[in-house]
Amino acid sequence: MVEIWLPYGVSEVPVRIPDENLIDILQPRPSEQPSVVDLDKIVSDELITIAKNSSRVCIVVGESRNKELITNATKSLANRFAREGIPASSLTILRTPKSDAILGLAPEVQVVHHSPENSVTIPCEGYSSDFIPSLNSLVTENVLTIAVGELRPNHFIGFSGLCDTIFPGLASEKSAHDQLVRSKPLDPHDLYKERLEVTSNLHNVYGLGFVLNSELSPIEVGLGKFDETVGKLSETLRRVATIQASKSADIVVMSVGGMPLDESLLTAVESFPAGLSVLKRNGALIVAAECSLGHGNTDFYAWVKEHKEARHLEARLRHRFNYNGWKAAYLLRVLNSHRVYLVSTIPDHHLEHTFGLKPAKTMNSALQSAQRALGADASISVIPNAGHVIPSIPTSTQNSARQS
Repeated sequence: MVEIWLPYGVSEVPVRIPDENLIDILQPRPSEQPSVVDLDKIVSDELITIAKNSSRVCIVVGESRNKELITNATKSLANRFAREGIPASSLTILRTPKSDAILGLAPEVQVVHHSPENSVTIPCEGYSSDFIPSLNSLVTENVLTIAVGELRPNHFIGFSGLCDTIFPGLASEKSAHDQLVRSKPLDPHDLYKERLEVTSNLHNVYGLGFVLNSELSPIEVGLGKFDETVGKLSETLRRVATIQASKSADIVVMSVGGMPLDESLLTAVESFPAGLSVLKRNGALIVAAECSLGHGNTDFYAWVKEHKEARHLEARLRHRFNYNGWKAAYLLRVLNSHRVYLVSTIPDHHLEHTFGLKPAKTMNSALQSAQRALGADASISVIPNAGHVIPSIPTSTQNSARQS
């Protein structure tokens, strides 16, 4: 037996895989060496000049799996500006809703926590679309804005993390919602493009971003114009996150990746494509996702609770886009061709009767159940951190996988 521990909330859960059944453990390549984060070397003279000529410098703190890295990077950036003679009183640290507190700053530095419900927001000028993004007033004024965060893959929209720091990270609750519910058809990847466009339309926005390896150490650091930084990091992320399986499996055992990716079923579903990409049709997907916030969204719940076939929901989405409805339709489509077991804190009857998922108390009990259904010799692949990898199977085996 091979025992593997999988992220689950802020903890881990074990699964034991028979050696003779295991074909792959799909995780980022260990060969990627960490980079030394030396901001003094990557902060350009141009950025210092812009900071000195700005009435205010605003550092926007985003999310990362490596909280210490983001904290230290923010403090180092603030200290560098101080050494260049930029007054601490002209510096603002603006925290997005899920970012952590930054301690040890000079007392003159203003620290603001953005609230989508209560913070003062201003509609963005010059943005032509069917929704109007409204952002925290601190980044819409004549300031230098530097967004700090980790870039990670998102299996539905392309990328998340750093690219979401300004929008929807600093958006009003209404404008963030308005992007997700539209009176026209939309591809989820358009959401990513729109978020970059909203940020790029602001004046003097830079990005300090990171790509992390499986040990949560930075393997790529970028600091520059926001869209250029995201573009550079996305190339590195595709390279390090893309992994190839030996072949498709009868059973895929995976973790969404722990907090914050598994805080609700709504967010956990976004990682399902990683497992399904290497799973045979009619195979079993076993998912570890704590879901401490339950299903996560009343809109998502309402779409699923209709208990209609996926094609009916998809027909509605072709006329009016709803991102959470799109996730519901995706989940129902998956359940048409696969067994999906979920180890979570959501009550069993709720999972089974509302969402159509098979509840399990442990990963091992779910695996035993799947093996009883598919056979003791069923092949198994494991994805310890599905939210941070992009798995695929060799082209030569894809046709046979579809027919299996």
